[in-house]
Amino acid sequence: MSSYPFGHTEISWVRPDIDKEVLRRWTRRSNLNGLFHCIGTLALLGASGYLCWHLFATEQWGWLALALYVHGGLFAFRPQVHELSHNTVFKTRWLNRLFARVFGLVHWTSNHVRYWMSHKYHHKYTLHKASEAERVVPRPQTTEQVLLRAVQVVDITGAITAIYDALFLLFVPFWKNPRRRVWERYVYDQATDSERRDAWITHAYQFLGHAGFATWAILSGNWFLIAIVTLPSFYGGRWYHTLVHDTMHVGRTPEANDFRESCRSVRLDPLTSFLYWHMEWHTEHHTYAAIPCYNLRRFHKATGDHWEKPQTLAEAWREMTLSSRELLSIPAEES
Repeated sequence: MSSYPFGHTEISWVRPDIDKEVLRRWTRRSNLNGLFHCIGTLALLGASGYLCWHLFATEQWGWLALALYVHGGLFAFRPQVHELSHNTVFKTRWLNRLFARVFGLVHWTSNHVRYWMSHKYHHKYTLHKASEAERVVPRPQTTEQVLLRAVQVVDITGAITAIYDALFLLFVPFWKNPRRRVWERYVYDQATDSERRDAWITHAYQFLGHAGFATWAILSGNWFLIAIVTLPSFYGGRWYHTLVHDTMHVGRTPEANDFRESCRSVRLDPLTSFLYWHMEWHTEHHTYAAIPCYNLRRFHKATGDHWEKPQTLAEAWREMTLSSRELLSIPAEES
């Protein structure tokens, strides 16, 4: 018998009554839209990386510091691992698998195989703590945490920890890493042997690929490329990603059987929405996870009567702050 504190919960999910033809229309996948998002994201990261290299080569140190801040901030947006794990980005499945591998190399600390081991439970049991712990709610999320991300420009501890974990996983079974959470151990235990093998292979080629790249960069005298290609996840203006990303569930209702209660959708400007791969339409995504990310906004517009009005970031954080204050308040003792 498993000693894990997780198991199946029977949930009768409530979904809006939307015509099947409407759902079929917005569930259609497009290779063209998928390529636009993938290549567009890679182009943005490549452009910001090239700018950093140019400023370094021309010794424009002040502008370089600003460019690195932006480059790291762009890298913080990595919804591609999430979206490609859903297999909804491309109509042609091998393209989905290909770009999952490509973005795995870009974001080498994110293993899309291991991510899906957990994320499928997050969708099946959203915010039901007896069955999923990818997102644990209720929990406080204060604006001070966003400010901390703004001033924590370089995360040396995070880089050292990531390298330690990567080396550890190459040689030691997943379960034996003492830093693994109980939830991570649980979903790994539930996975098939094939999934575990694929997760290890994915981890190995991602980490060893960057290790090989770093070795080449040092030996060839191009050591600064390591900062641009391998390390941007550990520096820069990552606060903006936190400001956007953490609105998904914080301050919403746990243990609910309606995604409109447990999830939140927000309104973003077009550039941020693109960077975030339209996951700001998070209620709609959870309710109908088969809809590709690039269709979510139009799907919401076509079925708007079924959803609450999406919040602005300010409105979302106001709700999150009120919820956080309640959770963090200590009631006075009765005399």
